[in-house]
Amino acid sequence: MQPTLKQLEALYWTGKLGSFQAAATHLHTSQSAIAKRIGELQNIFQTPLVDHVYRRAKLTDHGQRLMLSAEEVLMATRKMMQSMNHQSDFRGVLRLGVSELVAITWLPLLIERLKIQYPQAVVDVDAAPGGLILDRLEAGEIDLALVAGPLWSRQFESVELEEVEFHWMASPRLGVPNHVMTPAELSVYPMLVHSPHGVVSQILEQWQRRSGFSIQRVFAANSLMVMVQMTISGLGISSLPAKYVEDHVAAGRLVRLRTNPQLPRLKYFAVYRAMDEYPFIEKVIPLAKAMCDFSLNSSMILPRLQVR
Repeated sequence: MQPTLKQLEALYWTGKLGSFQAAATHLHTSQSAIAKRIGELQNIFQTPLVDHVYRRAKLTDHGQRLMLSAEEVLMATRKMMQSMNHQSDFRGVLRLGVSELVAITWLPLLIERLKIQYPQAVVDVDAAPGGLILDRLEAGEIDLALVAGPLWSRQFESVELEEVEFHWMASPRLGVPNHVMTPAELSVYPMLVHSPHGVVSQILEQWQRRSGFSIQRVFAANSLMVMVQMTISGLGISSLPAKYVEDHVAAGRLVRLRTNPQLPRLKYFAVYRAMDEYPFIEKVIPLAKAMCDFSLNSSMILPRLQVR
């Protein structure tokens, strides 16, 4: 008797996600169906594949070896399906996770293009801090993430979309000096910081540690748009995407601070699970790269979206 693709999928995603329930959610089936398929595999190979001593679904050594073989079979199947897939035939749901900066800039253009090229597709958008989006990607709750990085493990594949330049910004009313400032001089001013779950926050924290920048007074903002308004109001300095706030700088509502060292450029990526049987993703990524423009304001171009 030969194992089926559904049986191999059940074992692979159980081992990958750590539980029958998580595998069932990812494969859109029931927990009992996952357990049944793995039980059938155990009968085929006459060996235990899951160690039930542990609270989580931990694979045995035989299960781990079979999982690696299952990955190869599923990847080959994915490539076969992709080669036979026609561009306009996709009728499913794309679960798309995006960070806030993507959502408030060029996401509507991407959705609009997808609706034109794949009229039968449904795009389910989940906007959240990048760290939470990556957690949901790992858990199989979304299919594709558009986030800053790279801060992820080898379980993910990624395609670079664009670099984004960040600068320290302040309101003119703070009277920040016009010379090149050191981290010690920056530390004097109150700081507006990004969500702790954001990938941008993690990258900026690395910069702060390397530069010796110590924060004295902190205001946290979970929304980039709120952070921009708080900075304009003079509540503190903040690191903001240069293109997104260039109109505020031109109008004199914000001033760019010159610093040494400068903030790093942040790269944004399209990220997906390394072993994913979803060929539609590889059609979406080139569109994301073409639509990517962080100088846009989504409120000016916002089409009707289905957002969860």
